[in-house]
Amino acid sequence: MEMPQEITHPIHLSHPLTLHESIYYDGSKKCAVCEGIVWGLSYKCSQGGCEGLRIHLGCAGFPNYKQPVMKHPSHPQHELRFSKKTRWCPFPCDACGATEKGDSYTCTVCDYCIHESCALLPLSADFPRHHPAHSLSLAFSIPSEYIKYDFDCAICYTTLPLMRWVYHCSLCRYVVHLNCATSTVDSDNENAIDDEEDVATFPMDDNVIYEEMIRPFVKRECGQIHIPRHDQDNHNTGGKYSFSNHPRHLLTFTTFSSSSSSSSSQDHYKKDDDDDDEDDFDSIPRLELTCDGCTLPIREKKQTDDDDDEYENGYMSCDECKYFLHLSCFNLPLHIPSLPIHPYHNQSLILQSAGKLTDLAYCHICDGRTNGLYYECTNCWFKIDIKCASLPTTIKHAAHPRHNYLKFVDGNIGSGFCINCHEFILPDDGQYKCNRCRVTVCGRCVMLPATSKHRQENHLLSLTYDAHINRPGDFYCSSCESQMDPRSWMYHCRDCDQSFHPNCIPTTSGRFRNIKYGTDQYMISSIHDHPLGFQIVTNKKRCDLCHRDKYDKLGFQCVSCYFVVCKSCGVKHIDHI
Repeated sequence: MEMPQEITHPIHLSHPLTLHESIYYDGSKKCAVCEGIVWGLSYKCSQGGCEGLRIHLGCAGFPNYKQPVMKHPSHPQHELRFSKKTRWCPFPCDACGATEKGDSYTCTVCDYCIHESCALLPLSADFPRHHPAHSLSLAFSIPSEYIKYDFDCAICYTTLPLMRWVYHCSLCRYVVHLNCATSTVDSDNENAIDDEEDVATFPMDDNVIYEEMIRPFVKRECGQIHIPRHDQDNHNTGGKYSFSNHPRHLLTFTTFSSSSSSSSSQDHYKKDDDDDDEDDFDSIPRLELTCDGCTLPIREKKQTDDDDDEYENGYMSCDECKYFLHLSCFNLPLHIPSLPIHPYHNQSLILQSAGKLTDLAYCHICDGRTNGLYYECTNCWFKIDIKCASLPTTIKHAAHPRHNYLKFVDGNIGSGFCINCHEFILPDDGQYKCNRCRVTVCGRCVMLPATSKHRQENHLLSLTYDAHINRPGDFYCSSCESQMDPRSWMYHCRDCDQSFHPNCIPTTSGRFRNIKYGTDQYMISSIHDHPLGFQIVTNKKRCDLCHRDKYDKLGFQCVSCYFVVCKSCGVKHIDHI
């Protein structure tokens, strides 16, 4: 009564078999497995071309009717014989790799052995809890595409043994262990942390990093963000304020209302010259200030009912030069006794200022260069830019929705491989780790922005972790034209099917994303007659002076012609920097 009405059997994969009762004895009807006479209840193929193929209930492999001999597609060379195990078996199953007590099917010729439960697994099955989009196919060894890119199990994130069976989706490059696919244990919410509330969610865009990271960091370190007023603050000199990392001039507190009404202040803004993309970037202001501290845009924040203190209604600016600071960046502590993300927690850091064109600071967390403010350890080589210094100890990340939180861990306690770049995270590097699984993200990948824009692509690109979903085939970077690992995070446009490595977009997600370029033009008459702008080299592949490949690197480009020099050559000929 409890037998399934329809089954798929490895000996006859082309059609399903239906439960059937033979009322009359017919000695010519033989079981396709054991060749014994079939009558009474059996499984029968109803397709005309199969001539009524039948299988005993016992040969179908159910608990009360053991199939003595089986031909299985995983081992087509020989037949497998049923073996009843009454004690613990020391040999692992050739299908799932587990060693456990139970019945199995064994090849007596070559010592091939699989559990009975593995032998009866369907060649194709739905697992809506894990992969609702498509059915998963059973493979008797890992397909080469997963070996090539060193795939891990998509459920437990551990290694996939080469010669074990897996379930996978070839349309999505989704692959899992047998036991993970068939497990009924629901651990999706086991990592929930009830006492964590305001946790930052990554990836972030530049327009929220200041509000979500830098302002909270300054408030944690300083207790409050001081808003300059003429009647307080001992650094006030006639409405001017000193700042230790800009000693040449005093700064003025400028409100957004006054700056928007002043025509002279518009000269301080960075203008977007690409008018054709205006419709695609409604959310990005055409004119915006850039902070010389964190190199992020300075934008007015509208006060809301949720604000528990006075909101920032202005910024600090220098009347003598184009130097601007967020109010929180102006309030950055000059000295930090310790920083959790510093590999040596008990060492202090001091606030420093990088050079605008030379002496760029290298951040050891995000691997980027900056000409803004940064913190430097007083006792070692460690440097960190303002954004990375503001990283919280607990985050959520869209690339790991299965578990709720990733916690910052000391690399000296335990290092691993980043799930994105797949590089080993050194003890001195920052890393966030899930405490329920092996998922680890390095600091460089955590800081990748949620969206990016490449000059070769008209659309705003989103950081994508699953571009291979519903997209079989290889991926190639549209910038460097090299083949991409389909597991890696990429900036991808599904409409245009364009993909980019994060490092191939240097100004927004690559090594130069923390550089403030500004609007200054440099006259270097010894090498060129026209003014030059400091930016990423895009007009030519090679420098016109040293003739080395400097494409997509820092340099100087002529605003009137195609003259290009790299940063090193340009700086050599500038009289004053």
